[in-house]
Amino acid sequence: MSELITAIDVGTTKICTFIGEMTPENTFHLLGAACARSRGLRRGVVVNIAAATEAIAESVEKAEAKAGVTIEEAHVGIVGGHISFESSTGVIAAPRNRAIDWPEINRVLAEAQAIPIPSDRDVIHVIARTFTIDGQEGVQEPIGMMGRRLEVDAYIVTGARTAINNLKKCIENNGVMVKSLVLEPLASGEAVLTAEERESGVAIADIGGGTTDIAIYLNGSVWHTTILQIGGNHFTSDLATLLHTPQPIAEKVKARYGHVLPELIPEHETVNAPSFGGKPNQTFSRQFIAEILSARAEELLLFIQREINRSGYGDLLSAGLVLTGGGSRLPGLDVLGREMLGIPVRIGAPSVLGDIPREMLTPENACGVGLLLQAVRENPYSAQPASSHASLMQKISQWMRNLLPG
Repeated sequence: MSELITAIDVGTTKICTFIGEMTPENTFHLLGAACARSRGLRRGVVVNIAAATEAIAESVEKAEAKAGVTIEEAHVGIVGGHISFESSTGVIAAPRNRAIDWPEINRVLAEAQAIPIPSDRDVIHVIARTFTIDGQEGVQEPIGMMGRRLEVDAYIVTGARTAINNLKKCIENNGVMVKSLVLEPLASGEAVLTAEERESGVAIADIGGGTTDIAIYLNGSVWHTTILQIGGNHFTSDLATLLHTPQPIAEKVKARYGHVLPELIPEHETVNAPSFGGKPNQTFSRQFIAEILSARAEELLLFIQREINRSGYGDLLSAGLVLTGGGSRLPGLDVLGREMLGIPVRIGAPSVLGDIPREMLTPENACGVGLLLQAVRENPYSAQPASSHASLMQKISQWMRNLLPG
């Protein structure tokens, strides 16, 4: 019997719903996908529940119509300035008469989660970065190993309870249960990074409409994440302000004529754009447009570089930086990144998943495809905890149902 899997990418610019199924042969089949213009969100956070609920409904209903099914639950991406992160450790005594197995993994993760958390925040992820057995550090696969003391170096992701509940409410208002919340840069990383990049050390920056979401991977696991309050909408706003043109027109100019390397644009190329107040179209040098976009691109890349340096892992990123998300599609951004940061930089698009059409495997769909991937793949050492009032066994059961890749 096939199993329905739904992912909802709730972004500042657009909301996309992907509906697929896992067949009895363990292959993924895309049934339907649809996007709607985002409303009621600012920088990834719900600011108008009614508007956001309506926008989500439009996306879900369109996807359901294409798929010919009605969904009941979904994996949902979450992002925003309210997200925070901290490291933690957990230690337990391992069994003496048998090898380490799942009960020990879940117990040590529970210990790592047992840290003081403000009452207005909830845990979103508990991610194991590495294990130590009897002093032997750097263990990536502890199951099957013998030892008396098991430790985990974990990464705890929390979010403001109000922001989390408001997002859930907008989903559930549409009759859809939130099966799991997934930090969006982790979903995007799952979609566009190779196993070799994660192992060698890499940073991913998902440039969305309102934010740029960064995750740093080392030795196959995520070690650092952060959210920058700058995204593709800032590029558009710059154009709208300096060209004195409406925001929708500025977005079209950016998409059609945008570039971040003015020196590559011929001097004679011009662009016509309407102005406010019904005035005649204005004519602009395309080089001027590129100069506007280049200035904002340089600022964004400097912010990314600063965050990489602040993490302390900048010297360990052999695979460099991968840019994804809709904002990464500005021509020349990867070249500018290599020039400014002095590291490898590439534009990342989702890898093939089942029968998803290749035209959908684009940077702007990285998060949505990543949410699907996280639902169909298993990583035993990332978990989404259950609610705080659940018993330990309930938490373990929930973790086992909602495993996330690293």
